[in-house]
Amino acid sequence: MHNAPSVSYPVGRCAFQRWLYVFLMVLTLVVLLAWVLSLGLTFVWCAAAIAAAMGAFLGWRALGQTATLTWDGQVWCLHDQDLGHEDALGEVHVVLDVQKALLLRWLPASDTLNMKPQWLWVGSQSADNRWQDLRCAVYQRTNS
Repeated sequence: MHNAPSVSYPVGRCAFQRWLYVFLMVLTLVVLLAWVLSLGLTFVWCAAAIAAAMGAFLGWRALGQTATLTWDGQVWCLHDQDLGHEDALGEVHVVLDVQKALLLRWLPASDTLNMKPQWLWVGSQSADNRWQDLRCAVYQRTNS
């Protein structure tokens, strides 16, 4: 098998991620509304509503994450532009593949003490001309 080409790809601001977020928020609101209409306001409903609001906030924050993921033919590097972390080497694992978007699990190298594992969304609309190179790189890495 040939090595995957080097590629740098923008992370975040993925259309699939936005649509999934909107769908889950609407579904959550419908469930909470049906619950309150059938059973009335209860302590458990209030706790669920607070948990849903916290989830909505954290999801909204994740929508704004931006970074660049680079494969140089040997190692992955994450250039995190949001959190101000230094560039970090690590591994990428494909968790979800819907052809036009990927959900990746970023695991920093063990010598990168200040970075935690992250979930990264990448979508083909971010850099369509490099999309196939990225897909080749993430799958070549998992199969080697």
